[in-house]
Amino acid sequence: MAGLAAIILAFICAAVCYTIGMRYLFTKTTIWIMQTTEYALLWIVFLSTTWLLREKGHITTDLVYEHLSEKARQCLDGITFSLGGLACVVLFYYAAAYTCNSIIHGVTDVRGVTVPKWTVFVIIPIGTTFLIIQFFRMAWDRFSVLRTGR
Repeated sequence: MAGLAAIILAFICAAVCYTIGMRYLFTKTTIWIMQTTEYALLWIVFLSTTWLLREKGHITTDLVYEHLSEKARQCLDGITFSLGGLACVVLFYYAAAYTCNSIIHGVTDVRGVTVPKWTVFVIIPIGTTFLIIQFFRMAWDRFSVLRTGR
């Protein structure tokens, strides 16, 4: 999924360079670039966030964390990962409800290019599904370490 996000990012860079070149050289622009770039940025976030979480690439503030014992760190990590998983469950629920509603009612985004809304927002429930799994997997690992003492 992170690889697909990288491909989309490369597409965004090429598309923006293309539209800048077209505007500069031929004073013509493409109307679909801005809209597509906005959608692509949303997709990049939800395609790559689970990988970033697994790799522990998020910013952390460890001012207090470094002064805790190893057992307290494991417990705090388990609680934090559980809360993150629960927050993603809530996000999944609302995103899935919105996506289903968009499919049922045929909601479209009418701007430069008319696009069915569900094709844009379907990545949110997909991405949060993987985030839920990863958060709870990491929480399980931390609580298992606490339980077994390893």
